[in-house]
Amino acid sequence: MQRLSPPTTRHHGQQTIFVSKDLATCNHVFLRTDSLRKGLQPPYEGPYKVVDRTEKVFRIVRHGKEVSVSIDRLKPAYIPKESEDFPVEVNLKEKVSLQPEEIPESGQEKPRESASRQETTTRSGRRVHFNPKSMAKRLAIAGGGLPVAVLEYCHR
Repeated sequence: MQRLSPPTTRHHGQQTIFVSKDLATCNHVFLRTDSLRKGLQPPYEGPYKVVDRTEKVFRIVRHGKEVSVSIDRLKPAYIPKESEDFPVEVNLKEKVSLQPEEIPESGQEKPRESASRQETTTRSGRRVHFNPKSMAKRLAIAGGGLPVAVLEYCHR
């Protein structure tokens, strides 16, 4: 019994983090977002300009302010030399329109629809055309005493 030795202990709580060798020389870095992310949200923000670096802490310019960040949250950003003069921060909260812009071609005009024809557009931009026969039935059932002109328009 005296010859038996206890097993060696292990550190289970320490997580080994990969640190790139290029962090020592890079001018811009990506910053990992440690908070809970929504679906399709990127894991890294940036790139941000590096102001100062020590062995474990980098000072970067983030949203116009200098911020100290641990090296564990950084990843080097490889940016071409000619684009370093321009600001590279991206605003993810900027809304982008998914609707294509209509460019009128020279010499062609859009055909005008008659003012009496009713057309509805959904929130996503699609045009909805109602069947005149079913509209007449709905109007007759719901409205009861509608003018004859409205019912005739729906039957056309």
